[in-house]
Order: sequence, then structure tokens, then C-alpha cells
Amino acid sequence: MENLVPILGLDSINDIHPESALVRDLGAESIDYVEILYMIENEFGVKIKISEITMNDYGAEGFPEDGRLTAELAAKLNEDFESDQFKEGHSTADIFQLFTVHNLARVIEKKMAA
Repeated sequence: MENLVPILGLDSINDIHPESALVRDLGAESIDYVEILYMIENEFGVKIKISEITMNDYGAEGFPEDGRLTAELAAKLNEDFESDQFKEGHSTADIFQLFTVHNLARVIEKKMAA
């Protein structure tokens, strides 16, 4: 995902790893997500909604009113993203902070396969 380098203002592709969290590790901000989604649409020909990255699409499937992950929803996220990073009790803000380059690639793969 070398196209992330200029969007995130990084020096080199070597700064990006699959496990790098877009916000926490790479410093992505709201405006960067607009550019990332635009790049994905142009590069891969798939349209991704911001809610697919911020996990808001999962809200109907298990986020209780307090906005914390249930054990069931954490397991589903980990399965969908081939990960073990999501834990019961994480908030939507925590998830946004944890969303990795690998997670983004999984969203793209799923969209392309659909």
C-alpha cells in the first residue's frame, strides 16, 4: 500500500507494516480517510464507506448502548479481520485507534470479492 505514503505524509513504504494502526501508529486523521477512500476507489475500483472502516456497520450486530464491544462482537470482528486485536469492552474509539493496514486490506479484499 505504497499509496498510503503520501496520504499519511510518511517518508517511505518502510514506515508501513500490516500491523501498523492507521491512527495510532501512522497518524491518520479524518481528512486522510477521505483521501484513502478516494485512492481505494481509483486504485481498486471498489467503493468503501467510512462506516466500514470505523466499524459503525457492526453497530446493529452487538454494540450495546454503552458503546463497548460484547464478547460475541469482538469474536466476530477478530474472525472477519483475521485478528485477535479486538477485545470485549473496547469502545468504538478504541477500535478506530486499533484499525490496521491489514484490516484495511481485508475490507478491500472483501469488497473486491463481492
